[in-house]
Amino acid sequence: MAEGDQPSPDDDIASLSYMAQQHYRNGRLQRAREACQRILEKEQRADAILLLGMIAHEQKAFETAAQHYEDFLRLEPEHARAHYYHGLSLIQLGQAEAAVEHLQKSISLDPGNRTAHIQLGDACTRLGRWEEASGAYCQALALQPDDLGTTVKLGNVYLAGQFFADAAEIYERTLELLPDNAVLHRHLGAVLHRMGQTRKAIDCLERAIELRPDYAKARIDLALVYRQLERTVEAMHQIQEAIHYMPDDVDAHISLALTMRQEGRMAYAARHLSQLLAIQPVCGAAYYHLSMIRPPLDLIPRIRRLLDDPALPEDDAIYCHFALGNVLDTHTASDLAFDHYRLANTLKRRSLVYDPRDNTRVFEKLIETYSKGFFERKRGLGCDSDLPVFIVGLPRSGTTLVEQILASHGSIHGAGELESFAGVNHAIAHRFRSIRPAPDCMSLIDQETVDEFSARYLEELRLRSRTAARVVDKLPGNFVRIGLIKTLFPNAHVVHCSRNALDTCVSLYFHYFQALTCSFDLRELGQYYLDYRHLMDHWEALFPDRIFEVRYEELVNDPERISRALVDYLDLPWDERCLEFYKNTRAVMSPSNIQVRHPVYKVSVDRWKRYEKHLGPLIEVLDTAKGGSVIQ
Repeated sequence: MAEGDQPSPDDDIASLSYMAQQHYRNGRLQRAREACQRILEKEQRADAILLLGMIAHEQKAFETAAQHYEDFLRLEPEHARAHYYHGLSLIQLGQAEAAVEHLQKSISLDPGNRTAHIQLGDACTRLGRWEEASGAYCQALALQPDDLGTTVKLGNVYLAGQFFADAAEIYERTLELLPDNAVLHRHLGAVLHRMGQTRKAIDCLERAIELRPDYAKARIDLALVYRQLERTVEAMHQIQEAIHYMPDDVDAHISLALTMRQEGRMAYAARHLSQLLAIQPVCGAAYYHLSMIRPPLDLIPRIRRLLDDPALPEDDAIYCHFALGNVLDTHTASDLAFDHYRLANTLKRRSLVYDPRDNTRVFEKLIETYSKGFFERKRGLGCDSDLPVFIVGLPRSGTTLVEQILASHGSIHGAGELESFAGVNHAIAHRFRSIRPAPDCMSLIDQETVDEFSARYLEELRLRSRTAARVVDKLPGNFVRIGLIKTLFPNAHVVHCSRNALDTCVSLYFHYFQALTCSFDLRELGQYYLDYRHLMDHWEALFPDRIFEVRYEELVNDPERISRALVDYLDLPWDERCLEFYKNTRAVMSPSNIQVRHPVYKVSVDRWKRYEKHLGPLIEVLDTAKGGSVIQ
């Protein structure tokens, strides 16, 4: 350019563009933004719009960033990096569904972007789309196999999707490369625990702690295993050590309070939760667990102040609404209580991917698979042990009370809610999945399979008691596995706890059962109840007189008659201690561990009537049952 000549507009824009990029790279974001704005005053340049988006992104102004990315993509729709950044901004805005679309588009344009695969996996994880998430993480690991963080994420997704064997394989394979990695040992231990392989789980968690004594999360996981084994002294030690290393860890403090409650030390548990709230006042989980033990009215203004804060995290808000419902319910403010229960459930439901029709299809498939013909073909295969007793049904139907009655018998051990049989179910399905999907693959069960997995399960029971004549597994959800139970253990005793349909559903709606995805909408809950009754009718038709039904209302009205009949069903002599079950000091983990410390009372019968005017959607669904309404 000759001396004295004025720069052309193009030269000016090129210079501004260069300046904007330099300012951005050197962290001078405000000056970079000013340069971009000067460019856009002269010309709609796509690169300036993209840079404005990236600047807003770094400044955590995600809404602004997203708008700039959208403007840019209208001009250049095939730009991989812009789709990637837009996906990240949408994740930050809680719009995971939209983020998935942009991340998928970015990957289609640039499949070698490993972080895009990881972010896609993260977005799908938020949506509960476990198979898509695992596929994305697998693609990322194909690009960098030694990525420990993504390996852990993949294992966690397998765990969340209940692909336990896949998760275990991932961790075991990575441990061959990194044998002294405490994180991998901890996560493998957690998976093995869910698979019902308790000894191996303890070994892994202890190894994690040996490698890293300050690994608080591993200690909390080990404490959970000990709690389920009723080794509460060892559990308390691990939790206290975790708190020593991480004094502000909320999970550790909650675990300590739950262990105290499990032991029946309610006042200590409540005091510890109050102390936690003194140092962590924004902790919805602490308010919820405190409301389950001792719900004083002075909790109400404290929780309401939290809920008035728009910055309160959603999960804390869910806990707080459940807590307010509990306090108000205890003080018979039924309408206000229901308002908060409804808000809690609505908040939780909108974060879930759940279609009740999927559950209906699963139950129908179980009925189709475990037919009369199936058991005729499998006759003679099963283990002849009569050690296992399965208490099944829906949660909140009296399962804890029935177990406490039985566990007070001198020849019966109550093992609580074990994951062991669910783990057996998953392991068998995993073994045969390459041939047939579950549950069709159960037709491939042979004598070798029966011998292996019945022995595994019996070993888990004997870990709980070496001398008992009967060991009770009180996982209510085993009602879906009665077909496999009777395949492996034809002589197993199955006790089905039932309760008035409305009382059962209302109680489920009022409790925060995070894993029970059907329980956060009244219509969906009603449909799940109908599906459950339909499946139970199938089992009872297949095994007449071999499943003992305990109706909660009959039990609380005449506890001695029902308890005697129950013990007789188990082929054991009567033990008077069964009538004084509330004196039994055994540790109880379920939410009903307060009630079973007291004699039978009837206040929970027909509790639904206090809330009848709010239950229209639930009643409408329950009235559609084949053969007439299930409402008693």
